[in-house]
Amino acid sequence: MAFEMELNLQLPEELAQAAGLVGNPASDRAKFLLLLELYREGRLSLGRLAELSDLPQAELLQRMEEHGTYLNYSSDDLTEDRRNFP
Repeated sequence: MAFEMELNLQLPEELAQAAGLVGNPASDRAKFLLLLELYREGRLSLGRLAELSDLPQAELLQRMEEHGTYLNYSSDDLTEDRRNFP
């Protein structure tokens, strides 16, 4: 069973502006920033980030780059991929 939570948050105007949350899509932007931080922390996979952010792949990668976030792809991941793909 899926669980969804609605979150209402009051921020000082200065903080909202600094986070780029002023305007209509503020809720979507805040959600993306939360998802991105969970990805950075390793709590979300790239696939799950893509699924939950509901963005086309190119836009997702562009937005990640805009926020200084890059793919979590280690040398161990490369070694595993080399083993699995001829």
